[in-house]
Amino acid sequence: MRYVIGVVIVTVFLIWDLGYNDGRAINSTVMELKRLTSMVGA
Repeated sequence: MRYVIGVVIVTVFLIWDLGYNDGRAINSTVMELKRLTSMVGA
């Protein structure tokens, strides 16, 4: 049940970000992950 609540919270956040925030949080997260993986050398 905890996993279902977590998935619902993440899904609602992603829908909100895409719908009302033009995906800014998603874009910044992806860019940060790319930067970190390039620092590690993967």
